[in-house]
This record gives sequence, structure tokens and C-alpha cells, in this order.
Amino acid sequence: MIDLRSDTVTKPTPEMLKAMANAEVGDDVFGEDPTVNAFEQKMAAFFGMEAGLFVPSGTMSNQLCLHVLTSPGDEVVIDETGHVFNYETGAAAHLSSIQLRPLKGVNGKLNRELIEPALRPMNDWDPHTRVIALENTTNKGGGAFYSKEELIEISNLADRHELFLHLDGARIWNAMTASGIEPEFFGTIADTISICFSKGLGAPVGSMMLATENNIKKARRMRKMLGGGMRQIGLLAAAADYAVE
Repeated sequence: MIDLRSDTVTKPTPEMLKAMANAEVGDDVFGEDPTVNAFEQKMAAFFGMEAGLFVPSGTMSNQLCLHVLTSPGDEVVIDETGHVFNYETGAAAHLSSIQLRPLKGVNGKLNRELIEPALRPMNDWDPHTRVIALENTTNKGGGAFYSKEELIEISNLADRHELFLHLDGARIWNAMTASGIEPEFFGTIADTISICFSKGLGAPVGSMMLATENNIKKARRMRKMLGGGMRQIGLLAAAADYAVE
């Protein structure tokens, strides 16, 4: 029987397990795990970003991204089918004291015509729109993906209104395959990116936040606060690196 429930039920191959067993490790809480350090730098460069932070899950990565981009009372515009809105247990409100404004997109995708009317004026009584959050590919949208032109248009909109753009790229590997977009392009349009190694690639666990060095520094402390400070995680990073290669 072929299991089609999800791309997350894959298991490590013997070769991946070998890469894990051979990984050089250290204590990542002290920044001393060479395997994860190298992998963070590799993925940041791959996607045209300054720095990366390896985390246990995509939910943690998304929430760290939103946390560093917002202040309490801010609002995030998102499609109503987005993972952050539906599957992250109301974490944005609980962890960052922000609210999400869901919009009805098409197959999980937003566009300028939907986003612009939803942006709030900067009144004292309004939540302040701070972030546009996109998902690529869309989970509940049936795997739809953004074209380069669509992403540029939304990025330009964010720039005009002095907003941040977050990209939930849990399945960005699928998006790149389908669209032909080169990975470094995403770093030119997004302020933060979340990528996942357990979806589609077959790694047993792990996601990564990509952002500026300053925002990664902030997120690293928050990761510790959330219980995401890990020790010899080069074992997991080695599996993720093997999956990417």
C-alpha cells in the first residue's frame, strides 16, 4: 500500500542515517556545533539571506519570524487557509501579542488587489498592519505556487507601505521545482523565510528560519525561551543537509 496521507511520513534512508552517524557535533546552545553552523550558513547563502537558525519545526520557525518582525498590537495579513492561521494553535496571539487578518485568496494565494484594501491606517485605535505572510506552496490551496511576477508585485506593495514580507516556504522545494525560480530570488523579496526539511525531502525533523543577522540573533534568544535550545543537533542538521543535497 502507498501512503498518501502526507509528505511528512517519510523515513530516513540508510544513507541518511549514515550521514547522521558520521556528523561532527558540538553544543549548539553555545554555538559550538560545526555541522549545524555550516548548514545554517549554507542555507542562508542558498536563499540569498544573511543568516539562518535551525529549529525543530516549521511552526517554531514561522512564529520566530513573525515575532522579530512585529510588536504587540500589530497585525499580519494572511490567506484564510494559511498554515500560520489554521495549524499553529493561535501561537501568534499567545507568543507575540499580535493578530492575524485572514483574507479569502485563490487557492491559498494572495495578490495586490486583495491585500491593499485590507491594510490599516496608522490610527491609535487600529491594529497596525506590519507583515504580509505568504505560503509557497499552499497547503490547503492544493499545492498552488506563486510565480516570480506575483511575488515581485507583492514585494513592491510591501515596500510602498513600509511592511515586512514573510514567506512560509515549508514546501518551497516543490515551488522551486514547479516554477523554475532560483532559490536566491526569494531572499530579494522576503524579509524572513521559513523552510522545512521534513516535508518532501525526507529528513526526520527540522526547519530553518532565514533572515538578517540581527533578526536571527533576536530569534535565537526567543528559540531558547520557547524550549528550542538544543545540544548536539548536528545529527539532525546532517540529515537535513543530506536531504537537500
